Amino acid sequence: MSTRRVYFAPNGIALGHAGRCIPVARKLVKRGDTVIFSTYGDAVEFIQAAGFKVLNTPQIKFEETADGSVAMLQTSLKWPKHILTFLRQVKSEIVNLKKFKPDIIISDSRLSPLFAGVLLDIPRLLLLHQIRMLIPHRKELTPLQKKLKHFGEDIIMYDTNIFWSASDLILAPDFPFPYTIAKDNLNVPAKMLRKVEFIGQVISKRPEELPEREEIKRGLGVDDRPLIYAGVAGTIVERANLIQILEDILVKLPDKYQVIFTKGIPGKIDKPVYETSNIKIYNWLSDRYSILKSADLVISRAGHNTIAECFYYGKPMILIPTPAHSEHQGNAKSAKQMEVAYVLQQNEVNYKTLLNAIEFVLNNSRMNKRITSIQRAVSKFNAVNTIIERIDQYTSK
Repeated sequence: MSTRRVYFAPNGIALGHAGRCIPVARKLVKRGDTVIFSTYGDAVEFIQAAGFKVLNTPQIKFEETADGSVAMLQTSLKWPKHILTFLRQVKSEIVNLKKFKPDIIISDSRLSPLFAGVLLDIPRLLLLHQIRMLIPHRKELTPLQKKLKHFGEDIIMYDTNIFWSASDLILAPDFPFPYTIAKDNLNVPAKMLRKVEFIGQVISKRPEELPEREEIKRGLGVDDRPLIYAGVAGTIVERANLIQILEDILVKLPDKYQVIFTKGIPGKIDKPVYETSNIKIYNWLSDRYSILKSADLVISRAGHNTIAECFYYGKPMILIPTPAHSEHQGNAKSAKQMEVAYVLQQNEVNYKTLLNAIEFVLNNSRMNKRITSIQRAVSKFNAVNTIIERIDQYTSK
């Protein structure tokens, strides 16, 4: 089989999109293919730290409020600027593609590389789990407001589907019903799903690739007390707000619990910045999967990647979705409905509520049985292998 040249173009907002492209890129390089990344924002340093070359493209980002939520009004008022940036992105992608001459483009939730690929007649695969974009809101909506919201979301969905259709195939990194995480975002007409293949979430390391749990715990220097893994992800603003809230609480938890807390600041030293007999705090953990396999409970935002990883590793969750973040709120609702997560809104988090949630989850046998059942069901999915199979399929035509 001849080698491929693969152009990865993940969304650069936060790290989740780049995080699910990197495992695919690593496996491609291992078999002899050539890869390059094109992105912006937080993802640039993250991908470079993983050892890949990154081409910077103009950055598109949402405006954020102090608590990390999307400021829709301020963002929408800047639409002329965003359109101009998007056109600059397309131009940048065309230049990059002409130089790199890839056999295929892998876009993760980005339109500009798809448009550039159409113009240059390069095969295009799209990783996407948000076919329906949800309009965020903070307060409870009236029936009329709900109807108007759904109407607006339908308009956005049908309009954006025209653009997403510039891809040859949409690979949804989610699980088929009834284990779908982004249920609200994938609640679309059947005709739109004809071009969509559910492949399961991409993870860098599967649980069966790691040593046994007890062996990992010995290596980490943790004992038989329940181990809580708390991790913060998202944009810089999203992280900063929750880091402060959690750090103040986690250091005060009773000694009957052990905690490993990572602040999610990429590129920082992989050693504890604070440590006591029952808590270790890191800026960054390069091997979070060992911690995940060792943990009895995960506390995190409600990011799609994190929830899927907990499914694969069979870990119950306490989820703290970003305020007014439609995707996070929908993911959290989905996990709660599947009875594998306890959901706390950010403004509800304090010492008492978090401790009550920890005790509820750790003592909830039904929740633990449910996550074990889901783990068995989703373990058959290997998204990395499926993506590579599709790359080979679409580059051999």
